[in-house]
Amino acid sequence: MGFRHSLEREFLPFVVALIIAQIWFKWGSFALEMVGFVAVWFALGFVTDVILRTLRR
Repeated sequence: MGFRHSLEREFLPFVVALIIAQIWFKWGSFALEMVGFVAVWFALGFVTDVILRTLRR
């Protein structure tokens, strides 16, 4: 799995998580907002991966 493959799989979840974090995460702490962003990115990446695996079957 190369850089291009990782970029193709993670770009959309990254952008969506970034937008969600910018709009809704106003916790007053950079660390908390970063943890929230990474958690949302992880969750969206997981859901995207499950959907792609299901569609490839």
